[in-house]
Amino acid sequence: MSQKPVVASYVDWKPAISAQDVFSSTVSFSFLSTDGEGSLFWVELRPEEKGRCVLMMRTTGGEIRELLPAPYSARSRVMEYGGMPYVAGHGRIVFANFTDQRLYGLSLDQPGDPQPLTPERNADGRMMKFMQPVISPDGRWLVAAYELEGGSDEPMNSLCVLDLNRDGLQEPRILVSGADFYKQPTFSPDGTSLAWLQWDHPFMPWNSTILQAVPFAEGNAVADKIQTVAGSTTVAVNDFAFSPEGELRFIMDTKNASPDSPENFFNLYTWRDGVVHPLTRKTQEISLVTHARNRILAMTFVDGASALTWIDDVTGELSTLESPFAAVSKPVSLGDCIATVGTPADRPAQLALIKLNGEVEILCEASESDLDPDDVSRAQPVSFPTEDGGTCHGYYYPPKNRCYQAPDGELPPVRVLVHGGPTGMTRPGFSRENAFWTSQGYAIFDVNYRGSLGFGRAYRDALLGQWGVLEINDVRDGLKYLRKQGLIGDKAVVSGGSAGGYTVQRLLTHFPDLFATGASHFGIGNLVTLQNLTHKFESRYLEGLLGGPMTTHRHVFEERSPINHLENLKSPMIIFQGSEDRVVPPENSREVAEILARKKIMHEYHEYEGEGHGFRQKINLVDSLEKEAGFFLKVLQRK
Repeated sequence: MSQKPVVASYVDWKPAISAQDVFSSTVSFSFLSTDGEGSLFWVELRPEEKGRCVLMMRTTGGEIRELLPAPYSARSRVMEYGGMPYVAGHGRIVFANFTDQRLYGLSLDQPGDPQPLTPERNADGRMMKFMQPVISPDGRWLVAAYELEGGSDEPMNSLCVLDLNRDGLQEPRILVSGADFYKQPTFSPDGTSLAWLQWDHPFMPWNSTILQAVPFAEGNAVADKIQTVAGSTTVAVNDFAFSPEGELRFIMDTKNASPDSPENFFNLYTWRDGVVHPLTRKTQEISLVTHARNRILAMTFVDGASALTWIDDVTGELSTLESPFAAVSKPVSLGDCIATVGTPADRPAQLALIKLNGEVEILCEASESDLDPDDVSRAQPVSFPTEDGGTCHGYYYPPKNRCYQAPDGELPPVRVLVHGGPTGMTRPGFSRENAFWTSQGYAIFDVNYRGSLGFGRAYRDALLGQWGVLEINDVRDGLKYLRKQGLIGDKAVVSGGSAGGYTVQRLLTHFPDLFATGASHFGIGNLVTLQNLTHKFESRYLEGLLGGPMTTHRHVFEERSPINHLENLKSPMIIFQGSEDRVVPPENSREVAEILARKKIMHEYHEYEGEGHGFRQKINLVDSLEKEAGFFLKVLQRK
């Protein structure tokens, strides 16, 4: 017999899951790949092992093996965010180890301790960092995106090559250089060509990228035969792959295209006989292409919602590969099935195999499915008008807890989530952390403000020059819309990390009556400080977002820095920061906390030793969640 729900105000609901349980036995899956022989590989992030990234393998026989002994951790730090940290093939796996960033090799046939392939430093003493390694089809050459860090100059980025037939340590040889950034080196199926993406300051890779190709032989790229396939200062190539026949297939969009034009969206093109030909002409986003069974497999986004999609490589027609997931990750072809990480609406993320007949085999779950379905809130997509005549998007999660019922007529408080990036996106699906909040009486409003991915280039570029203005207006307009629909009450709190933490601080200081309180996770309080301390990859990012470089637009940097408007703050704020953060250095959060303390404004500041940009250790994840929830409740119960 089910128990009758207790009638209680939303702010008095007790969560159905504790902060400890949110991160208990929880892992995340990323960087899926195959060795071309039917085995599946991925990286498993484990908060309970202090954020260690473990390489995993599913053999052709279905056995799941853990490949990396502690303390090895497969994680790259190229451009600080890193990327694909390993490659598997020809009976071995090569990976970048997080603590020293060296490349290590591991035999798949004779398991043992990983063996270093590169020295601790290069000949002139700089740290070597590697990302997206690939092995040539003949198994001899390894090419990777390469970053040299050290000295007074900014890091140097290039493509490098190693000879895997050589014994002992070897310093990589630079293969291609001259651009500010490189990523995604890829061999053609016959190994005679190499392609990659590159870009230069002041652009970011979603603004302007160049797809290059060059003949490759005996470990060398012929520099005077490099060909530009596509891309320019107004065109971004987002992803590419070689077809089995050796044609380059790639995705690109164009700046200033009409919002309803195919050029405004990432569409698929092919390079044949030195000429670019369009394969699709859709008004939706296509992303992350691979080839499987004589077809093209891609992820697509329609109004931000992802799906797995087949693309006919002759007609360009799209057909959806049905799955039970609310969101999916980059797919990998494994013969007669597709591997992906899928997030259902009501269960934890799953590493899954989707067979061509539609059957789904679950290999692993990110955590235990121990929540009652009646305690799980499902995402509801919302689109709402903005004050300036635009349209914005997000997801609404109503409060849900089978043990409680709110008094008639009471509307819930809302917890606004602001994603990072800001050129990022939020996606629907189950989250134990969301369940922690919605089961204690909060509605959640997860906003894909203008500037987010998944809605076309015009939507993405709308934030250029307008960061700190447009997205906070979108949040305000979204709250106004939800209240007009009768979905939320007057009490609102806001939380975000990185660029989202900046938006939290902008909201609290620019709209001081909009929120009761907020949480800034490794957020940006002072844009001038960030510009002075930030890393190479994002060192010119702000000038696009703020309309120009600090040398000519310092007044904009200062005016849009929350730290210069703290006198407007009416709401208490809690701040979280990692001591080893190189993307948003801790000086940003410390500076804000010091001023709040001096002005005697209610706040809390928590800095976690050893954490970087985004917390990875379970003890800190639990502690920060408990502290944020306790801080919010204390404020709301006073209102």
